[in-house]
Amino acid sequence: MAYVMFQYDRPTESHRWNDYNQRVRGWIAELLQIPGAVSFMAYRTTDGASPNTITMLEFRTVEDARKAQGSEQMQRILDGLRSVGVAAKILLVERPPFTPEPFQA
Repeated sequence: MAYVMFQYDRPTESHRWNDYNQRVRGWIAELLQIPGAVSFMAYRTTDGASPNTITMLEFRTVEDARKAQGSEQMQRILDGLRSVGVAAKILLVERPPFTPEPFQA
């Protein structure tokens, strides 16, 4: 599995915060429409440490993730984030072969 990871701080100015909140669900839906996308997960830091938001868009292959990272759809979402004052750092990461599967209870 491979992931396109976004790391960023959510907006703090109230007008940008409201705009971000109104648009974020649409961005997630758009991300999941990118060819090869499997799942999306988002995390927030509990102590406010920066970056305070980390998202992971999962793909089956590194090649799918690379294509997505350079895609027009991804650029549109990054432009939308910038429009509300978010400067996202983008990382392409993969699950190493020695990572165990999640524990099943």
